[in-house]
Amino acid sequence: VKRGHGVGGKETREAEGKRRKMGQENNPPTPVVTSPSADGRNGNGNGRDHHGVHHDNDDSQEVRHLHPDATRTLDVALGMPLSGCRYKCTELVRVMEQALYSLGYPDVAKHLENSSGVDLHSDRVRRLQEGCLSGEWGMVIRLIDTEKMHLFGLDSSDVAEGGASPQVGLEERVQKAKFLILEQKYLECLSSGDVQQALQCLREEITPLGINMPRLHELASLMRCRSWMDLMESKAWGEKPSSSLSSWGQSSGKDDGLGHVSEGAAVVVNNGSLGRAGGSSNNNGTSASGGANPQVSRQQLLRKLQEVIPSSVMLPENRLESLLGQAVANQISQCMYYNKTDTTFSLLSDYSCGPEQIPSVTCQVLDGHSDEVWHIQFSSSGQMLASASADGTCIIWDYAPPEASDLNGGGSSSAAKKKFKLKHELLGHKKPIAFVCWSPNDKYLLTCGNDHVLNAWDVETGRVFERYEKHTDSVTSCAWLPDSKRFVSGSIDKHIYMWHLDGRCIRHWKGSRINDLAISRNGKWMVSTSNEKKFHLFNLVMDTETIVQEQESIISLCLSKHSDLLLVNLQNQKIHLWDLNEFFECCGTPDALPTEPVRRYRGQHEKQGRYVIRSCFGGSNETFVVSGSEDSQVYIWHQQKGELLKVLSGHSGTVNAVTWNPADPYTFASASDDHSIRIWGTSEGGH
Repeated sequence: VKRGHGVGGKETREAEGKRRKMGQENNPPTPVVTSPSADGRNGNGNGRDHHGVHHDNDDSQEVRHLHPDATRTLDVALGMPLSGCRYKCTELVRVMEQALYSLGYPDVAKHLENSSGVDLHSDRVRRLQEGCLSGEWGMVIRLIDTEKMHLFGLDSSDVAEGGASPQVGLEERVQKAKFLILEQKYLECLSSGDVQQALQCLREEITPLGINMPRLHELASLMRCRSWMDLMESKAWGEKPSSSLSSWGQSSGKDDGLGHVSEGAAVVVNNGSLGRAGGSSNNNGTSASGGANPQVSRQQLLRKLQEVIPSSVMLPENRLESLLGQAVANQISQCMYYNKTDTTFSLLSDYSCGPEQIPSVTCQVLDGHSDEVWHIQFSSSGQMLASASADGTCIIWDYAPPEASDLNGGGSSSAAKKKFKLKHELLGHKKPIAFVCWSPNDKYLLTCGNDHVLNAWDVETGRVFERYEKHTDSVTSCAWLPDSKRFVSGSIDKHIYMWHLDGRCIRHWKGSRINDLAISRNGKWMVSTSNEKKFHLFNLVMDTETIVQEQESIISLCLSKHSDLLLVNLQNQKIHLWDLNEFFECCGTPDALPTEPVRRYRGQHEKQGRYVIRSCFGGSNETFVVSGSEDSQVYIWHQQKGELLKVLSGHSGTVNAVTWNPADPYTFASASDDHSIRIWGTSEGGH
């Protein structure tokens, strides 16, 4: 609305449209608008400003319709060097309208639609959405048949840019859409117990489409299901619906068990609040009262239809949030030191941070051991720390809030709050302990000894829960499976054993002397390494083994939290990063096997190592790689970029191991031959 315009002179959209049409006959609009002139006006005399908006000479008129082809340059809009890049003003308005609806401002959004002449969705799309949400499947199929060119065809801009015909892939998209809709109809018939109607839908409607035969066979196998819960347990709709999706039947008060709530669906679609209706639902797709709630899966159906309906026809859900997320993610990727834990970002300024985000200040020194400390590991909760030493003991350190004396002593609040105190000193090995490992539930701790013994400790009592004495040489490493009941152990004796917590040996592998072991997060894969220039990938489900070659002998390894990345420390003190995601996703397909590391981390003195040095991932999103070294320093790199960010001094001997607190991205610990453990944090005000 132009400044000074009142609302008393507003015309209807029909009258405005007629008047625009008459005016354009004598003065056709410029479809693509260039940058504005110095005085801020287009200067073409056609009544449009540099945004491509039609202005009337009548000052009482508040309707300002956008020309469909009006564009703006991205470099002007965002102040970025994107020469020649443009976007459509109408698309921006549609995104704004969707955001206003979702934020709960339907009146403002409708006013924007009326003022700009740009509708969020066409009447056809609204009818499609209402029909899907109301379960009016016959009407939806007829709408697709009669309006398929408008619903599934490429728009003019897609044709102009890609050079493709609007008909290319049209029938394929239509068939896929019908399959999805009829699949929903079939599943709802089954969930209501109408087996005859479900069978008729399967035979007479879905099968004749002749596509997606594997899914068709899956649907046929669901005929045994007789309730909504049966279908949910069989994952007929895939994964369980999100709890954020709502129960439409409850909110409208007209649900008859199948969700025929066309009035409620129309209200939600007209308000642009798809996916944000009132009411509640449970994670299993049922209503709060325990009844069937197909509205959850119907909203999922609309999301699936988005894959076959062009975005120019049906705007993707939460499009503005998606664009903002991409912008924030790009800003974060440009920051080498990103390590935040809070999830709120300001949209008013670009995100930036400095090296203060990286823990680089010694907050505490733990000196409970009388000999070299060889390994340390934080518990899953981050509340406890376990350390293994050449003195034959393992100490469990417990995080405790600062005492009053600490807070009143005038020291740094950051240093005062990071206090670990001795909880248990575990005495059960006759020789040095090389490795410790927490169970995922933090109830048990494994210790690997050079006395050939593997002990499981009860963390609460500090007593031995079980001893495992099958190895005939030093036990070098161990790793838990996700159930906290099974684990594997490796030894210099060239054997790997899988154990049950109760002492039973479940499986056995024989090969080379084992330096290190790791288990994937889902428990399907085991990674091991020996003194050779390779590491082994064991598929624990298929019982297969795959070998990956390295350049040098591997002395230790570390899997990322999501088990898609693998760090390997080489004997020459180099560190390599391997991407195993595709290989694991493809269930070990040889074609997906990586042939070389994706990143190499350098900076420490590269020489032939004498000791086992361990590294790990760290930071809020595993942004960093941290490692010890034989030169008594701690090194921190950016995981993706490979740049060395910090070199920390403090230890007076070889730093054997490091561990990052999984619950606190601003804390990690290092263990050294100088008999000490250092807790590293940020300076006061660093986060």
